[in-house]
Amino acid sequence: MENLNAATVSPQLHLYNAIPEYLADIPVEKIDSILPGPSLIFIEGNVTPPIFISVLLHGNETTGFVAIQHLIKEFDLASRPAPREIILFIGNIAAAKKGVRRLDNEPDYNRIWNGDILPEHRLAKAVLEKLSKQQLYAAIDIHNNTGKNPHYACINKTDRSFIHLARRFSKTIVYFTEPHEVISMALSRHCPSVTLECGFSGEAGGLNHVYNYLVQCLTMPAEELFSPPSNKHNDIYHTIAKITVPDNSHLGFGSCERDVDMCFRDDLEELNFSEVPAGTKLGISGKNSFCLRAVDNDNKDITGEYFRLDHNDIVTRKQLIPSMFTKNETIIHQDCFGYIMEPYPIGE
Repeated sequence: MENLNAATVSPQLHLYNAIPEYLADIPVEKIDSILPGPSLIFIEGNVTPPIFISVLLHGNETTGFVAIQHLIKEFDLASRPAPREIILFIGNIAAAKKGVRRLDNEPDYNRIWNGDILPEHRLAKAVLEKLSKQQLYAAIDIHNNTGKNPHYACINKTDRSFIHLARRFSKTIVYFTEPHEVISMALSRHCPSVTLECGFSGEAGGLNHVYNYLVQCLTMPAEELFSPPSNKHNDIYHTIAKITVPDNSHLGFGSCERDVDMCFRDDLEELNFSEVPAGTKLGISGKNSFCLRAVDNDNKDITGEYFRLDHNDIVTRKQLIPSMFTKNETIIHQDCFGYIMEPYPIGE
């Protein structure tokens, strides 16, 4: 471990060899008073190799950060070693201060882990370079949803160790290869990695779920953590397409009394992780005749396979299983409307 206090290795990344004072108590919106920017924190542990945990890649998704604060307090990590060595990455400090996913003038911090154009790409490379010098035990990236979804875990490989690590969090698992610029994809080349989707930010249920999962990962022997749980039942889905809306579109939900380009059903989020039959009406297109757009993992437009306009009604053309449908228009334009999945059977 490097003997650093807060040495800057790039214009953005800061390194710490101990937990900064007051980190366990600071409100997330004031975290910039302790950390000047994206930070990699090395936390001493009783055993190695270290487990990597990333939080706040999206500034408004706070469950992971609060769970880390609970770990610091419950295990007294400010003065005692953790059960296992931890490398903690705290991502978008500036966005967390404002309570937003990302700032308007920057990219998504979970889309910078493959590329070399932007300063944020250089930040990601600096993090990955530090991690490449470690033999990582596992990698866990913690997120929240803005739409109504079950708690679920995502994997980027279908190796048994990845599946079993994900199962420890939820019986619902999503396997995806796009977007490929996410941190879990980068780290999947080095160790079993998972992305945790923990429901709405700030909910106690999600916080307790993540905290208990992290305790398991820190304390459970490898032969147990990476082996099948006693309850082997699982639902594994494969993400096959991303759904977007036109950049200049104005959206509404429910009654839509104001002038909008598309008005979607008010119970849209209830459709997540359910089988939506062909012919299901999702919304109404306005005067511009806008429709949803679907792009597969090869960036091929497959809109016509899944959606059609029927007298301005936006209708599903075939059965689909959506995830991450949200009514948050800002998130829709910053990221996407949602994803299309299919069951992904894996034999025991």
